[in-house]
Amino acid sequence: MSRLLAFGLFAAALGVNLAAAGELRDPTRPPMRDAHATEAKREPAPVLSAVLSFNGKRSAIFNGRVVTGGSVIGAYTIDSVLEDGVRYRYANSMHELHLAHPSTTFKKPAVGPARVASGVEP
Repeated sequence: MSRLLAFGLFAAALGVNLAAAGELRDPTRPPMRDAHATEAKREPAPVLSAVLSFNGKRSAIFNGRVVTGGSVIGAYTIDSVLEDGVRYRYANSMHELHLAHPSTTFKKPAVGPARVASGVEP
């Protein structure tokens, strides 16, 4: 009977230690994320890469996928493809995204005649 009692005390002590160990935290471990922060996943900002036109029909490359009017990509619904962008619905509101137009730079023509090496007639 003393063996059974000793085993019971050992098991009880082990159970208490395991319960206490569950509450211990490793100080070198990064803090855990808040449960609310992981639930609030945000869709990344949309990216428009190109607008294509073929036989009068437009399509676009939106978030890396070819889309037309009515396409659904994640939480985005494409309403229409414009000449230089897309109109889409996100979070129950309408948005437009346009291609970035690079600024055009023009080189000025040379004002005087072209220079030649010294001693050579043009």
